[in-house]
Amino acid sequence: MKRIMFACLEQTNRFECEAEFTAYKAALDRKNAKYKVISAENQSDGSVIVKIKKQYNNYDLGDYLD
Repeated sequence: MKRIMFACLEQTNRFECEAEFTAYKAALDRKNAKYKVISAENQSDGSVIVKIKKQYNNYDLGDYLD
């Protein structure tokens, strides 16, 4: 039988504004989800493109966020 030992998502998200990105981070904090922002780029149209690694379904992260 297989068991998931560690799980992590790596995503690239586009937010319409900095405030939307801040609200997203606050929601992750409220859920006690562990995450790491890899990069965040402000675009000329005011949007923000963010690469983030985050915990998946409360699984252990192992060394994914190191």
